[in-house]
Amino acid sequence: MQRQDKQESAIAANARCDVLIVEDSTIQCLEMADYLRHANLVVETAFDGAAALHSANKFEPRVVLLDYNLPDTTGVQLAEAIRALLPSTAILIMSGRIDGLSEETLQALGITIFVNKPVPLGPLRQAVVKLVAESSKGEAAPKPTGWLSTGTGGTRH
Repeated sequence: MQRQDKQESAIAANARCDVLIVEDSTIQCLEMADYLRHANLVVETAFDGAAALHSANKFEPRVVLLDYNLPDTTGVQLAEAIRALLPSTAILIMSGRIDGLSEETLQALGITIFVNKPVPLGPLRQAVVKLVAESSKGEAAPKPTGWLSTGTGGTRH
């Protein structure tokens, strides 16, 4: 009940949400949202880039989790737009296919973490909770920290 009250009060006050998940697979999106809500996070969802920009503007999420392949844009293009709108928000990009996505692109956009699909929910939740806590203290968007894949982090070589 406490988690639901927290979410309702944030939505009613049009306050910041903790996490915005942008994923065109409804099942995956809702599964991740439910999993993150169990950590007492306020989570919003969007299924395409246009809805994501609207939600980012409305809720000013502390963390944005973007799918790389969306029906109306790419995660990189959406990350650019969100970064311009919310310069201190942590942005994570997730994908099962990373062709053409370089380390330099991720750094230029200030992508905090790249998450390989299938998404490892436990490590993802740990990373998101940490990023939300840092943001709640007023810290700026964290510097890129690497890749999250089946529970392991690090940089891509």
